[in-house]
Amino acid sequence: MSKDKKLLVRGCPLCDIFLDNNPKTKLYWPEKIEDIKDSEFIIVDCLTCKIPMVVYQDHVTTVTKEAWGRVLYRTRKMFGGGISLRCKPRKIFDHYHCHVTNIEKNYASTKRRRESF
Repeated sequence: MSKDKKLLVRGCPLCDIFLDNNPKTKLYWPEKIEDIKDSEFIIVDCLTCKIPMVVYQDHVTTVTKEAWGRVLYRTRKMFGGGISLRCKPRKIFDHYHCHVTNIEKNYASTKRRRESF
């Protein structure tokens, strides 16, 4: 598969975000909804948990160490260095995503951090 071609599956609720360019919930990253299709991953509020989650664009179950590093870098920049990423799926098992946890103490600084990008 070429680097530019993404593997997306219609009917997967996480793939549908990219296919429809519509997160149906708060979008943290990228900052503009029109940039979703070009992003390696997005950060949106989980419809079930109501906390931020990172959704990788490809319909895969794992990511490379390099991709993991980019995910970790972006989430720490947005939510602070004390966050944790819970990557054990509870409902959707075939599309890589992680929930951002331990952000309460850092959440107040999120808006200020985002404005500095």
